[in-house]
Amino acid sequence: MIEPMHLNDLANIGQIVGAIAVVISLIYVALQIRQNTNAIRAATAQSVHEHFANWYNSFARDASLSQIAINGLKDYGSLSEADKARCVAVFMAFLSYSQNAFLKWRQGLLEPSLWLGWEQVIMNLVCAPGGKAFWKERSYLFGEEFRRYVEDDLMKRTPHPEAKPMGAFSIARQPQ
Repeated sequence: MIEPMHLNDLANIGQIVGAIAVVISLIYVALQIRQNTNAIRAATAQSVHEHFANWYNSFARDASLSQIAINGLKDYGSLSEADKARCVAVFMAFLSYSQNAFLKWRQGLLEPSLWLGWEQVIMNLVCAPGGKAFWKERSYLFGEEFRRYVEDDLMKRTPHPEAKPMGAFSIARQPQ
């Protein structure tokens, strides 16, 4: 014969059902967090690429700016005052975007494979003769972690054999 359920039995069943509901809720929240993280990563990558694309487009639209950048990367000290101001503006913008991308990469919000491409571009610029001079003059404006990464890692690496800042001249054989 089946015994009737007591209030205690119903309470135990309620606790089991509640525990199952909590587990299901936690699984749902974990899935939502994962989707949100993926969306944040995608938005971060898009933002980084848009900044860099806009930076490159500024040179495509302005031949004189392109020539100033090339001259500055070859011999930063030889630029006129006006050209130096333009060079500082465009390379500070680039390095500010680079620092932001670096921080996003360190936070895990930018895929390492995406960062690697921009890392090579940074190396092309800061390893050029004028880029080294520019960095020496302006690096104090960046965060310590980014400065250390550029100075203690990127600037000490051997540039890629085909490295050409702005596609203009080779830096592959220059002493480090």
